[in-house]
Amino acid sequence: KSRPAFSFDLFSMTQADWLEQNVERISKDDLTETPTTAEALEGQPNTKAVTIGAAKATGSDIAYKLSHLLALVVAGVIALLASAALADGRSVIKLKDPSTLPRLTALTATLDGETINLKDHGLDYRADELLGPQYGVGLHHDSSGYGWGKAGARETLQEYIDELGLLQVIAAVPSVIATDGLKHPAHFLECTELKKAGLSAMSLAIIAEVASAVMIIFHGLALVGLLPLSAKLAKGFAGLVWFTLTAGFLIVVCLAIGVYETEWTCNNDFVPAIRLSDHFVYNWAFPVGYLGYACSLLVFSVVLCFTSLEEGAQEFNKKKTIGGLVKVVVGLTVGLVIAASVSVGIAASQDAFKDPEVDPSVNPCKAQKPYHAAPGDHYFHNIECMKDNLVQVLEQAGANVTRGYVGGLDAGNWRTPILDHYDDTDLCTVNVHWHLGAEHLSEGQYDYHGTGPAYKNGTNGVHGYHDRDSEDYTSYENHKKMKKDQGDPYDRRRLGAAGGWEERLGLRCHHYDDEHEMFKTAATNATDPYEWKHCVEMMVGETYEVHWPHSAAGACGTEWQYQTPFYDGVFCKEGIVNILTPLNTYEKIGVQGQVFTIVNSDEEEYQYENLIDGAWMDGKDKWVDVAKYTGSTTGTTRNNEMCSRYAPITWQVDRTCHMISAKSFDKLCWDMKQKKDDMGGDLYPHGAREIVADYLVANNQQSRK
Repeated sequence: KSRPAFSFDLFSMTQADWLEQNVERISKDDLTETPTTAEALEGQPNTKAVTIGAAKATGSDIAYKLSHLLALVVAGVIALLASAALADGRSVIKLKDPSTLPRLTALTATLDGETINLKDHGLDYRADELLGPQYGVGLHHDSSGYGWGKAGARETLQEYIDELGLLQVIAAVPSVIATDGLKHPAHFLECTELKKAGLSAMSLAIIAEVASAVMIIFHGLALVGLLPLSAKLAKGFAGLVWFTLTAGFLIVVCLAIGVYETEWTCNNDFVPAIRLSDHFVYNWAFPVGYLGYACSLLVFSVVLCFTSLEEGAQEFNKKKTIGGLVKVVVGLTVGLVIAASVSVGIAASQDAFKDPEVDPSVNPCKAQKPYHAAPGDHYFHNIECMKDNLVQVLEQAGANVTRGYVGGLDAGNWRTPILDHYDDTDLCTVNVHWHLGAEHLSEGQYDYHGTGPAYKNGTNGVHGYHDRDSEDYTSYENHKKMKKDQGDPYDRRRLGAAGGWEERLGLRCHHYDDEHEMFKTAATNATDPYEWKHCVEMMVGETYEVHWPHSAAGACGTEWQYQTPFYDGVFCKEGIVNILTPLNTYEKIGVQGQVFTIVNSDEEEYQYENLIDGAWMDGKDKWVDVAKYTGSTTGTTRNNEMCSRYAPITWQVDRTCHMISAKSFDKLCWDMKQKKDDMGGDLYPHGAREIVADYLVANNQQSRK
């Protein structure tokens, strides 16, 4: 038999005294059968039993160890995540995708007592343009390493404006962006209350990190039996700390929601207010806050239910253990419901669930035409096509689209046109306009040998600038009188030397026959000349090239889909069309081109009343022989000396010239007048760009027939 564990009264006698007093009670039988501790102590007064070598414990041994083990693991995870959230400069929020970002800068400001339009002076930026598309903010600092009280520009924005002047600071914005001077924006923009909220969240994260480190030590000592506290003190201390952590995490997530949804006021003229939810999305630290709350609540519940106030090991009680588990589940559920309710309440108080109020009278695409690829660089201004005898631009349009033609500019391996029909892509029609004569060349269809009506100089088939006989069309002056209340923007048109309106005439088709009644006008003694009701300065018998710009960045499916000028429609939505990183203009922007000769006829074959939606396609002879290539925007501000920077974009051009009735074309103008945006600036023919030289045309032309 093993040696018995002696139990004795430590306070009243020694082991030798006890043996001397009780030796007479030990019989022979007793020597052969070792008494138990309880038997030995039976009848002895004033004794306190302590088992030598046993560790102090609270509750049942299994529940005790599992509780502390769970708490130790959770404390370690919290310490690790809190450290990561403080170290990561993008842990809390990061910028949204540029395609969803609104403008950040204000539209107006006051200068010398007058309100000025900041956009007109060059201040028109999204958050990603000012801060970089990968910008984010962490608990301690932002992604550039600047803390809540520091900015790369050293002084605040308003201090620079007061010192240097508003317009001077606008001019300096590009260089400030390049040097990360705008970061940390909460400090640079002087969003004082936002900065205080950020510092509060940072402080709570530091407290959580310190508290979790303390609890790692506490629960580690408890597991190895070296905790120098009584059961009551141990349970009270653990419960208090875990309750503090639970409440702290709840405060942090609620603070994060409030900060995210509140509109903060900033002390500067450029960004006077900001709502983070308009520009940022939550990053990984936000859901981790809820995870920390749930885990802290779980440990708090376990500490309350599975640790005892009594000293000494206790027998395992199944019923008590099940009851404890039920209490933990109930406590965890109630706590999560409270957190969800408080979170929703805070978000709702800041109108987070309300749809943004949109003024239906405000055009979201207005003035969206870009002038800069990077802040202040004027990238989209026309540029000389050649420099030092080298081409310094991307491919141009309109090109020779004759079947078999190959341009002389190498478009590389991946700059290829869209081959699918635009309706089968994410592009939609955003505008329709037309040019006087063809801007493309298709031998035998519309070329240098085409003919059309004569003009004041009495010649036929004239190319270049010309004047038109006012008897043949509704004049611009008359149209202006009818539309004076709408203010059509005709100032882009040029006055000719003789005071008449002029536009450059492009190439012509071969349909014109001045002896045939359907090509005649009032000036050529038509029996029943067509009276134009909606289109301006149009002529029966003339050739026009119609363009339908398409874009993936348009206000597709809305009442603002069609825009004049077409650039506003093409670039309506931010962040979809990229000039670089990566270049996708040829994938996101496309133009349909189709050439017509106008006839005055009611015959069915010349009728088509849906030109507003895109090219005329009938599966017979219309839109069956189509050239596809990448090029640029056109118009008479460009030629073979000055080129467009709006490139590359996809062109799909019908190689065949078709005849269409004046009534059908007039219906197009009527449809344009029904659009929400005023398209009056496109109700007349624009001048035609000269055919692009071979060395400026992409070598990627493809065909569909």
